[in-house]
Amino acid sequence: MNVIFSYKQLMRGALACVVLAGSQLAFAQSLPSGFAAGSVIKLNSGSGPFNGSVVSGASTGASFESFCLEKLEYMNIGQNLYVQGVTFATTNASGTYPTTSDPLSYQTAWLFTQYSNGAYNANANVKTDMQNAFWHLEDEVALSALSSTAQSYVAAANTAVTNGYASYGNARVLNLYKDASYSMHSQDQLVMLAPVPEPETYAMMLAGLGLMGAVARRRQTKKSA
Repeated sequence: MNVIFSYKQLMRGALACVVLAGSQLAFAQSLPSGFAAGSVIKLNSGSGPFNGSVVSGASTGASFESFCLEKLEYMNIGQNLYVQGVTFATTNASGTYPTTSDPLSYQTAWLFTQYSNGAYNANANVKTDMQNAFWHLEDEVALSALSSTAQSYVAAANTAVTNGYASYGNARVLNLYKDASYSMHSQDQLVMLAPVPEPETYAMMLAGLGLMGAVARRRQTKKSA
């Protein structure tokens, strides 16, 4: 049986390939997978989440979104912050890592992954509630201090871990200092690293782009004839 696809069908199929592949290449507001310790960042605005940018080092120019993990650690908006580690734990009170540092909870990693994938975007106060949920999961605030929505986030995260979730995924902690010698600890920020795309993801995207280009050229040739 011969099947003839229309121009619109081909374009829709090609566009779907590009969108699918593109969605696998990066999370929204995540740091590139190659981001590393030794970089310098700035947190430019916000108070949960923060909008940050990489000033120097690996992934210079990249922008990202982050949340605080320690409620009583402070920094100034717009100041240079030096990344001593990209880890799975916050820095301890003496400002050193990893001795007696506090590992990120699986609940926080699970919830941040859901947030990064857009699972909670329908809630108008999602960012404030998410920040408070992270603080509770990291033992910074009491559950009673949270809104009912933030408490529901905590409950969902606890349920996920109870049901067997035990992974950090692409969630990471930036251990930040105020100076390049890492003598003055500043803050620990929760960030997401973009997943490393698999080769077939690139192949799918390139195939979709190639098909779109071929169809467009054929359509233009028909118009010129």
